[in-house]
Amino acid sequence: MNRLVLLTLALCGACKSAGMTPTMRTEIQTKVESAQPAIQSCYQRSVTTNRKLRGMMVATFSAAADTGKFQEITLRRDEPNDPVLRFCVVSEIAKLGLDKPPGSRVVIDSYPIKFDWTTP
Repeated sequence: MNRLVLLTLALCGACKSAGMTPTMRTEIQTKVESAQPAIQSCYQRSVTTNRKLRGMMVATFSAAADTGKFQEITLRRDEPNDPVLRFCVVSEIAKLGLDKPPGSRVVIDSYPIKFDWTTP
């Protein structure tokens, strides 16, 4: 029996801003990890139409200076190349934001998300 596994790597070392603190890096990682169940649901829905769907997406986004909301979301890498999955993942990231506005724009340059089926 196959089991769906969604692996996520947080590379907040790729976060760029003069005001980036370790606390902010941890909060960004925590926020994106909190979206993993929704992102996994995106994958589960997409894989029902394409059972060979797998690969890595690498998201780039920023946190707005005045609100902390994640915006300017793009995918630098999109191996699954599935428009429905792409839209769903970007939509889930767009729902996120930092609890406290950072005061200056913070860029998260590289946040990889890996989609894969595994057999236990």
